[in-house]
Amino acid sequence: MSKRILVISILAIASFFVACSQGDEATPDMTQQQAAAPKSVPIVTVDQFTAPSSPVITEDQAKRYAKASAALVELGVKWSEKIDNAADGEKVQILNAYNVARDQLCARVGLAGIAEYNWITTVALPEAKNKAVFEAAGVKTAN
Repeated sequence: MSKRILVISILAIASFFVACSQGDEATPDMTQQQAAAPKSVPIVTVDQFTAPSSPVITEDQAKRYAKASAALVELGVKWSEKIDNAADGEKVQILNAYNVARDQLCARVGLAGIAEYNWITTVALPEAKNKAVFEAAGVKTAN
């Protein structure tokens, strides 16, 4: 009787180790899962931006621009740390993901992505007619 209990115990222990080792093989390593996952997937639809004929913007656009500006500064700080600490091969991937993140951020605040933000920065911000609108939104202008 004790031989049977011993044999059953050994078989139970052996089957436990076999089951555990099969479970490890069936579950992929976390780094493999991360490598296979997409690096950047746009979450918000980014509207196509077409530059208007007039450089004058609305107060609402100026407010959205101010929100995007503040958020882009924070985003840049966080992503620059990732870029600095990344291996050379990963830097291009991180920069591509950063560009997607900037586009997403601008779309989330109501702009047509980074394209509209850049247009406001280069065209609307220097326009003297927009000075009062930007100042009302909390953006200081040089003109």
